Amino acid sequence: MAWNDAVHFDPGELPPGARVGPWEIREWRGQGSYGTVYRAVRRGNPDASGVALKLAAYPQDERFAREAALLCRLRHPSVPRLFDQGEWRNAAGRVYPYLVMEWVEGVSLYDWAAHYGPTSRQALRVLAQVAGALAQTGAVGAVHRDVKGDNILVQGAEVHAFLMDYGAGYYSGAERLTPPLFPPATPRYRSPEAWSFAQRAGLDAKHPYEAQPADDVFALGVSAYRLVTDAYPPSTEPWDEASRVWRPDGGGPRAPRELNPRVDPLLNALILRMLSPVPEHRGTARELTEALEQASRQAGPEADQRLFAEALHAPTAWPSEVLAMVPGFDRPDFQMPNARESRERPVQAKGSWWMTLALGLLLALGVGWALQAGSSRGEPSHADPEGQDGGSVAAGDTALMASPASAAVPSGREGITLEMPHKPFPGQERPDGTGRCPRKTQIAINNGCWVKLDIPREACEDGYMHKGGCYMPAFRQATAPTSHPAEPR
Repeated sequence: MAWNDAVHFDPGELPPGARVGPWEIREWRGQGSYGTVYRAVRRGNPDASGVALKLAAYPQDERFAREAALLCRLRHPSVPRLFDQGEWRNAAGRVYPYLVMEWVEGVSLYDWAAHYGPTSRQALRVLAQVAGALAQTGAVGAVHRDVKGDNILVQGAEVHAFLMDYGAGYYSGAERLTPPLFPPATPRYRSPEAWSFAQRAGLDAKHPYEAQPADDVFALGVSAYRLVTDAYPPSTEPWDEASRVWRPDGGGPRAPRELNPRVDPLLNALILRMLSPVPEHRGTARELTEALEQASRQAGPEADQRLFAEALHAPTAWPSEVLAMVPGFDRPDFQMPNARESRERPVQAKGSWWMTLALGLLLALGVGWALQAGSSRGEPSHADPEGQDGGSVAAGDTALMASPASAAVPSGREGITLEMPHKPFPGQERPDGTGRCPRKTQIAINNGCWVKLDIPREACEDGYMHKGGCYMPAFRQATAPTSHPAEPR
């Protein structure tokens, strides 16, 4: 069936046969926070190999243009090639940008570990390929800003890795699309120096944290740590007591070999290097590429035993963590759509709750998230039941371009609503003797201080419900140190 430009359909619901520019949709593959990925072919050439067509969920989303400009600068075997970009117009006349990229058939990094049972040598090769993609990214003056296991696809038989989803990326001279405090990232993978900046800047931040290549290297280290141990390293979030290991004198995380003796010593040392609390000690992505490749060649027979004696459980599809990242909601008519209505119909609210999160104001106050939820796909990973991968943050072109088996469950935000706890969290702001919280924006509930989000009940994802309202805990802002290293630029 042919559809004339599919003008009667929303960007996230195009049927097979729909036309987007010179491309014809073959199948829907999944949906992320900022767009939908389809498998498509060029019209008039139905026998050609399929491509990944990523269509924006929001009209005139500038992030797509920036991602295209960045991908055009990259030429690396572990970065999907950009084939085309354009705009699709719906019946209402709204214009949605799209990107067409190389189709990557593979599984996410942690799924690869669960299904293929890799060795340390294979892990070294995969990490070297991703580090090589980061080295090329840095060479063009760019940062990825969302390196994580879900954004790394591995082709199992060839052990070939791809670094996906440059939608959160930034290159020198590009227009900034997110305001202070934080640029895009997934909290679990955020570097300690980024959190340190947030503590120092607080609500007075006039400029956002400038993500550096060292942040990408750290995030790759977090991904590698979980890959070989099936557990995350300690959280870097400053209100978490475990984050003390990330102080310059904290010593860093436990060695992967302490959690899994099967990890090769060379791989163990390189992961700890990537996770150094001191950014300068991590090495550049190019240096790490060379070191990882050399280790894969020089490692002894121990590197050829499987990392795990028994098969791992398939990684849990955790709900996406709250991200300091949103589309450009600074336009008056650009608001978060109601999931039950057309994606073009705005929610009537006094302010975007996503904008609140994007500004990082709650994060600057130390808002912590207590996500201890199960998954729609299975039980939590046995080694780290509270570990969470951040899910899709851009157009979600990672799990959405994976093999059919791994793409069965879309990786968009699947937030949950938590019940209000009966007592405050450790480190949470508390009201004084008169029942007042330190800031006017905070509300005293159950002996703790909370920030109410001006959003409808059904949109309260990852929040805490109380008397029909959606709340986030307000944590005490860390005391600024008397001395600290210069802020990254």
